Amino acid sequence: MTQAPWLRAVLLVALCGLGTGAVVAQDFPSKPLTVVLTLPPGSTVDVLARTFGKELQARLGQAVNIDNKPGAGLVLGMQAVAAAPADGHTMAFTPATPVTIQLHRARKLSYARDTFIPVCQTFENVFFLAVPPSSPIKDFKSFMQQAQSRPGQIRYGHSGTASSPHLMGAELWRAAGVTLTDIPYRGETAFVADLMTGQVEAGMVTTALASQQKLRPLVVFSDKRSKWFPDVPTVAELGYQVPASGYGGLFVRAGTPAPALAKLEAECSTIVHGAAYQATAESVLQNATYLNRADFTKRLDDDSQSKAKLLSILNLPE
Repeated sequence: MTQAPWLRAVLLVALCGLGTGAVVAQDFPSKPLTVVLTLPPGSTVDVLARTFGKELQARLGQAVNIDNKPGAGLVLGMQAVAAAPADGHTMAFTPATPVTIQLHRARKLSYARDTFIPVCQTFENVFFLAVPPSSPIKDFKSFMQQAQSRPGQIRYGHSGTASSPHLMGAELWRAAGVTLTDIPYRGETAFVADLMTGQVEAGMVTTALASQQKLRPLVVFSDKRSKWFPDVPTVAELGYQVPASGYGGLFVRAGTPAPALAKLEAECSTIVHGAAYQATAESVLQNATYLNRADFTKRLDDDSQSKAKLLSILNLPE
């Protein structure tokens, strides 16, 4: 019995459809890739991104370009990715801020949370509350005693209003029932000189700055103690339930074909767990902590909800 022409056509289309995913997976990437970084050259995350790009290029056999697009609270880089084709060839390597905090802060964003698909977590950026080495404050207990006896008088600095370290500190002061004078700066390094000279008495700093400037960390905002400062207690150890650590990872445009997305996630796992990336993270005092797509997505969405609640309570100026 011969097949009707229309039936042969339907079968052909169906067979082609079955092969589409395999073809996409086999052909991806079909051109050079771009990793958009939301931070400037020379930052610790920039160093990580460049190692990631180098490893991705070696594994996929296509050129990988790092495109630094800092500015507007990390929003500019994400806008560039949002405007790129949804084919997996353009991705963002970024802290979580532009898809958590900024969704509830920035006006007239050209993207939403569902504009992007999280691929994987690639790092954690741990923060400390620290004082200069000349400070009479020796530990967190003595810091709290000072804060309680001098309400509103202790000046503490951080890298900007509604930044991750700012909100971590704000959560801690609320939980502890103390009031400090908040001094926002434009970027972390900008307030280090003031911290070292006593213009501000304490600051929220990264592991790298705490080490480089020989600061005295009092408490670490992390689920576990830092291997670089093992004697410093975590906020949880001191009895405070506040968000722990900054973090970030890889994102692509929503609509990216599933086979390409799966390939990127697999490569991400291999690279982040690999010796080269781990060594780079160690050299810049960063934690190369991997989460797969599902776990990273859950962390982002939970974090975004908690940040929205905190921002509504704090009522920060824009």
